[in-house]
Amino acid sequence: MLIELRTARESNRLITVPLHCHSVNGLLGLIIIVIVAFVPAILYLLWVRSAEIYQREPLFAVQGVFLYGMSIALLLALVLETVAIIFIEIVAGGLSIIAYNLILAVILAPIIEEFTKATGVMTVTRRLVEPENGLVYGAAVGLGFAAVENVLYYITALEAGTDVFIATAIARTLTSTLLHTSASALVGFGMSRSRCFYMFYGSPRSWLPYYGAAVVLHAAFNLLASISLFDPTATGILSFIGLILSGILTWAVVAWIQRKIVQLDLENAAGVIRCE
Repeated sequence: MLIELRTARESNRLITVPLHCHSVNGLLGLIIIVIVAFVPAILYLLWVRSAEIYQREPLFAVQGVFLYGMSIALLLALVLETVAIIFIEIVAGGLSIIAYNLILAVILAPIIEEFTKATGVMTVTRRLVEPENGLVYGAAVGLGFAAVENVLYYITALEAGTDVFIATAIARTLTSTLLHTSASALVGFGMSRSRCFYMFYGSPRSWLPYYGAAVVLHAAFNLLASISLFDPTATGILSFIGLILSGILTWAVVAWIQRKIVQLDLENAAGVIRCE
């Protein structure tokens, strides 16, 4: 998150993030930002949870993981990304701006953020009694993380102008928010799958391949979002192409997650427990 904000600023897509009410036209501006950031995340959360019809996860448990994502997971990511930035600047200070930004956004940010969000799913391990539950809780922690991240982006965007704010809000609601949803849901599925194998077969499976898949998904998304770095004419064509491709990538994974929840839920209701 911090890495992506820094990368965006240095590639002239965003400016420094000011964290005070006056910078966003006072309290009204801040209220608008919070509403625009949190309402879509909450609606997405309810949508994902509603895909499970039988033995649906308790709302309070899903909300708790959402709160974890917007607080502990986010703060932990801030700390780790700050350390990573300092380390990179010390050992690789001679890198070009493009190489520096790509290392931060495409390598370090996905590794760090998917790990910190995974800790949120770990807090509800005892609730991962069905394989689809990990998808629900993984999505919840990702949505909490994304909501606060969006607040930071929207503060900057509103300072740049109403048109920039609207464009940023639409783009992030349809892409970045769902990126965090889908990536952390993959990790959650890996964890619930591991627990399922342990409960029914006595031999857990590693969830690390799913963490790796989430990191790759996040990295691919950030690479597409950073494609403007390779647009020397600054026409915005590459940025638009990157936005479209990242949207297609994200929505494809989200659609798979929703179908997977429905499929596993129906099979479990019929007495067929599948851990895959």
